[in-house]
Amino acid sequence: MVMNIQKVAQEIYEESLYNTILFEIKEKYQSMELSCETITTILQTDEALLQEYILINRYSELSSIHAKALIIDKNDSEQTIDAKNTINKNVQELKNLENFSVDSKGSAYEIWIGSVGIMLIFMIHNVVALFTELYATHSEVIYTLFGLIALATYYGYNKIKRNHELKFERYKTLYTNTNKLIHSACVNQYIKQEELY
Repeated sequence: MVMNIQKVAQEIYEESLYNTILFEIKEKYQSMELSCETITTILQTDEALLQEYILINRYSELSSIHAKALIIDKNDSEQTIDAKNTINKNVQELKNLENFSVDSKGSAYEIWIGSVGIMLIFMIHNVVALFTELYATHSEVIYTLFGLIALATYYGYNKIKRNHELKFERYKTLYTNTNKLIHSACVNQYIKQEELY
């Protein structure tokens, strides 16, 4: 995996940033004595806790991609070199796309882009109303300009949202494929887990 479950468990157990997850684990698994090992076991079966960890990291601007660049040794076979190069490339791309690890439904694109459009209309209105007589002489031009700004704002919003969705889909696919590739490389003994983290 591109995420080291043991590291996640240790961070949840020791760091106060993840106290909400720790409290949730304590509440769900009251009968268990909590340690890093038991949290690791719990995380391997409870995907929701991992998603919560990823979300906390995203809002804290921390990476949830723990895999590091694999070092290519001169004695590595051709298959090992290919696997390491592909994993390195994929991990770097995942880190670059990490801001798109969630879909755009919860984003504030509407607010940001709508605010820009409204502020632009407001500024043009103030300049025209205060310093010219265009509302009296060419009002249809001014209102047409406002309409064009509103359309451009809507177009910009759709374009940014579509771009986010495309990158989100790319992130999901790449995340899954990279995890499969890492698993396959470990099974075929091209890499060891210790090299990855």
